[in-house]
Amino acid sequence: MSSEPVQILIDKQAISEVLYRYAAGCDRRDWDLFRACFCEEVEIDLSSWNGNPPAVLPLDTWVAGVRAGLSGFDATQHLSGNHLVEVDGDRAHATSNVQASHRLGDERVVLGGWYDTHLLRQEGQWRIARSALNVSWRSGSEELFARAAEREKERSPA
Repeated sequence: MSSEPVQILIDKQAISEVLYRYAAGCDRRDWDLFRACFCEEVEIDLSSWNGNPPAVLPLDTWVAGVRAGLSGFDATQHLSGNHLVEVDGDRAHATSNVQASHRLGDERVVLGGWYDTHLLRQEGQWRIARSALNVSWRSGSEELFARAAEREKERSPA
């Protein structure tokens, strides 16, 4: 058996683990784990959720923004599944379904959809270079995002 098919399976598993760590980093507020999932510069497209155009961001800016946006919630749960991964050398493309639940007090807002993710192998590790969220459905009041961000801002003044 050629070692190439085995390496592709190893790469696909490693890429799935990056996607799982992305979710776990958010939900556990483990910002080092979250940060390790990305290239030093990352293109982020959340336009289907917030209407803002895609942006290329320094990693520290991206991590700080996610931290500020999620830390004010009492809890979040990002479920990532149905990973379809294509590997081409040191580049990869993955799609994965996501259901992201955000709780503040007794209220909850949930987003469902899928991620379109491009990854690069850097120093032997797969990292996200581009991530686009494609929201398919929403449930609950999205006003909770602003309330959670304000709550976090009050707890962690600049």
